[in-house]
Amino acid sequence: CFLARPFQSACHQELEKVLEEVSKITSEDNRGPLENLYELKFPNCDRHGLYNLKQCHMSTHGQRGECWCVNPLTGVQIPATPKVRGDPNCDQFQEELKVMPTATA
Repeated sequence: CFLARPFQSACHQELEKVLEEVSKITSEDNRGPLENLYELKFPNCDRHGLYNLKQCHMSTHGQRGECWCVNPLTGVQIPATPKVRGDPNCDQFQEELKVMPTATA
């Protein structure tokens, strides 16, 4: 456990960038500020700063957003996984993760 946190995980860095974009959205936009939120991709981080296996786009107009499975370290989609509206059942792709090379920054 780190007391000082000079290192931020890739997921938290990505989330921070998106939140910064959100802070720049103004209500002067004719479509209203919320429309712009749907265009942003919010990473789904776990409490340790890793990406959750399942990542999803926001739901829009009553339709569920597309979901896909990622490498928890990089957030990169696992090649063997589909993008689906609903649950892509990421747990079944754990084996692919074990053989996938992981990039360490």
